[in-house]
Amino acid sequence: MMLITCLILVGAAAAVSVLASPRAWLSGIAATASRWLLTAAALAGAVAGVAGVAGQGDRVSLASALVLDGAGGLQVDRLSGLFLVISCSVAVFVLLAAHPGRRHRPRLVAALALTLGAVVIVITADQLFVVLLGWESLTLSFYLLAGFDRALPGRARASVAAAVFGKASGAALLAGGALLAVHSHSLLLTDFGQASGLARDIAYALVLLGFGIKAGLVPVQVWLPPTYAASPGPARALMAGVAVNVAFYGMVRTLMVLGAPPVWLATTMLLIAGVTALLGIAHASVNGRLTGLIAWSSVENAGLITVGFAMALVGAVEHLPELVAAGLLASMAQVIAHSLGKSLLFASASLVEDSFGTLVLDDLRGIARTHRLAGTGLVIGSLTLAGLPLTAGLASEWLTLEALMQQFRVESLSLRLASAAAGALVALTVGVAGLTFVRLVALTAFGPSSTPMRHPRPRRSVDVWIGIAALSASCLVVSILTPLEVGLIGAGLHQIVGNTLDRAMATSLVIQPVYPEFSALSPTLLWVVLPAMTLLSVGVTMALSGGRRLRVRRVEPWVSGSPGVSRGVGYTSFGYANAMRRVLANVLQPRGRLEAASSTDQMKAPSREVRGPLTYRVDVVEVVEHFVYRPLQVVGQGLVRTVKKLQSGHLGAYLLYMLLALVALLITVSVTSR
Repeated sequence: MMLITCLILVGAAAAVSVLASPRAWLSGIAATASRWLLTAAALAGAVAGVAGVAGQGDRVSLASALVLDGAGGLQVDRLSGLFLVISCSVAVFVLLAAHPGRRHRPRLVAALALTLGAVVIVITADQLFVVLLGWESLTLSFYLLAGFDRALPGRARASVAAAVFGKASGAALLAGGALLAVHSHSLLLTDFGQASGLARDIAYALVLLGFGIKAGLVPVQVWLPPTYAASPGPARALMAGVAVNVAFYGMVRTLMVLGAPPVWLATTMLLIAGVTALLGIAHASVNGRLTGLIAWSSVENAGLITVGFAMALVGAVEHLPELVAAGLLASMAQVIAHSLGKSLLFASASLVEDSFGTLVLDDLRGIARTHRLAGTGLVIGSLTLAGLPLTAGLASEWLTLEALMQQFRVESLSLRLASAAAGALVALTVGVAGLTFVRLVALTAFGPSSTPMRHPRPRRSVDVWIGIAALSASCLVVSILTPLEVGLIGAGLHQIVGNTLDRAMATSLVIQPVYPEFSALSPTLLWVVLPAMTLLSVGVTMALSGGRRLRVRRVEPWVSGSPGVSRGVGYTSFGYANAMRRVLANVLQPRGRLEAASSTDQMKAPSREVRGPLTYRVDVVEVVEHFVYRPLQVVGQGLVRTVKKLQSGHLGAYLLYMLLALVALLITVSVTSR
């Protein structure tokens, strides 16, 4: 019943939002009502997920409604219940934190409702065409959200990219699913495991390709950062923290249905995941806009999540159930940390954009003092995605590294080498991530105040405060309750790993990477030990200093280590990132040039340092887009120009094309029927 309730509330929210006219005096009331309806829908979805994890899932038949041949519909089992709990719980907090801002957007909730409804359908679908229905709906919602503010620059291009890559992912899923359906003689997902041979391996790769496009894995990640950055502020958190989870759900469901992949596919997934993580954090570390930094961090986290999943694939290939469990545990813990941290960062960035009127990092300093709610969200979200102690990100990244360290148990040489390479890439990624989010915390949140708010600070409603506070608290509470988190993941993955994840609990407070006595961590005890050690250090210092530690000595500050610096603010975000541009020059391909500064230079080029009348601009190259997609674009445009010549407008020519097609069809049928 809760699953049906969720979908009904989603439809009601969309209907109320669509029927609200921008000029009607009821539009504000309708927008608020639709948002609360959608929040209630997310809450109902979370409750349905809890029941599914507990083994009391729901089922809705759609065979008659969608004219499906045979059985087919929506079903909440343990795995789908786990993803419903994660996605819908985060969606509740995101929708509470969502605010219309200074722009009137009465129809935005309808696009958000389409997004949430599509997520629920994909996660609970048990038949191929139902999955594709939800998948295409999600592509449509991304297209609508990316182009919602279509009058602003870059929105049309981002929406088209979202639609193109979304259709490509749908085509890959359709092709892979069709192969499996032909060989299993069924459209039910549970029957796809009957397929075997080369067709199964090709279908396995096609399905993972479709999910990888939605997740933003290399080399199909180019659409994701522009799409997130172009979407309205309230939508980014729902897209990055909730909607993207369907890709990871699809990967885990594929492993559950099809079992062990071919060795070459597991090796490829490991390498792609490691490269994705490094490329994503490399661009995030030097991006000059707040939304750009967070969006590229999503690419990094997609790589980290997929690394854990790839290690589960390795365990399936090598018939190591403990490694399957360790990889899936790391992947799901990273999904939870990413959903919470990324939603919090995007929700806080939306408040920042609304208050300051800019997203350029060099213009955003000291936010924690001028806007405490947004500053707190940025700090906690950054610490979570950096994987630092006392946040949910610590255990997830630790489990990922521990899963990669099990490569010595693997016999296949190619898988061992790929695991070692992925481990090195992930280790480098974790280090760069720390530096990246230090820049966000130290300079943007706690740096000296620079540009004042361009708009009067809006009065925040109670629900916005509750949403941001709930996301912030969740990033911390999940760390305290890590043993319960492991138990939840174990219950959700029971259909795949059985009781193997019970070994991940060394004691009631200590976790381990499934393999006993390999290593151990207790995020719960860290919440006791670290504050206690801090208080002890402060107490000892005060006792030995005789109170002199409280005295303040004021001296002239050191500014950038050189005389004549007029700005007096020390490092800027641009300057801090310069070291990373140098170290990762082979990946980022930085290109600098000196040119005249203009009054609008800040808005046009965030990746530069301004000094008087001149601007030193540094741009980085997105190597995949530059060296892969741009040459393909040239070839594609040439093909389009050639094909256009065939459309002469003459009816006789079109009849000739039809005749040739008919002759080719007859020849094909006659040859294949022999």
